[in-house]
Amino acid sequence: MQKISNVKEVPQDLRNIIIDIIQLRADFELAMVEQFSPWLVNAPTAEDRLFVAKLVSDELNHGWQLLRLLEDFGAINIVNQIQNLRLGIHKLEVSNLPLFNWEDVIVFTFIIDNAGLYQLRILKNCSFEPLSNLASNLIKEEEYHITFSKNELKNYNNKNRVQGALNFWLPRAVEMLYQFKTLNETQLKDLNISELVKNDFIDNFIKTINNEIKELGYSEIDPYKNLYYNIALK
Repeated sequence: MQKISNVKEVPQDLRNIIIDIIQLRADFELAMVEQFSPWLVNAPTAEDRLFVAKLVSDELNHGWQLLRLLEDFGAINIVNQIQNLRLGIHKLEVSNLPLFNWEDVIVFTFIIDNAGLYQLRILKNCSFEPLSNLASNLIKEEEYHITFSKNELKNYNNKNRVQGALNFWLPRAVEMLYQFKTLNETQLKDLNISELVKNDFIDNFIKTINNEIKELGYSEIDPYKNLYYNIALK
């Protein structure tokens, strides 16, 4: 697969889909800043507050880097639009939901960051090198977020409350992944990232995350029984 090293080399027919991918991801990262920010002061312990501070800083930096890529494409209107989005009008529905309690925070980090990490691992193979390189750089920080949340889940006292949060957020993660299926598969194939819209990609994510859920001492979840949207996903 021929690599594309800068924006000027991107074929005209691939520009819009690259912009769409970056736009969705940038909004996702910046929405998390909004979702997590209340927990900078409300997290249960000083250690938890330090974690949230790092998470917010990481996601803000991720969003900022993605916006810079959009600026390289000259998509200034899109950059301005993303910067003005707020809870309730973000592009991905998972980004429009507040985190009401600490169980939501740690489960959201574990489930939704895992879904985002699955996407990054595909995007790092993208033939558009600036996006590929950025995805590779983001992976390590996302893995740290997930490791912290897994430790919290493993040692959490109220298992029932966590199970309820897991039951809620896994379907939201699946919905998030399905929202990417509107992207053009042929163009994604040209960019070496067509796995983003494959059903087996989503099925593998569900299987993997359920295995981890069981290892942490919680019950396996069928996300298709608790979907936010009344749409046929299979």
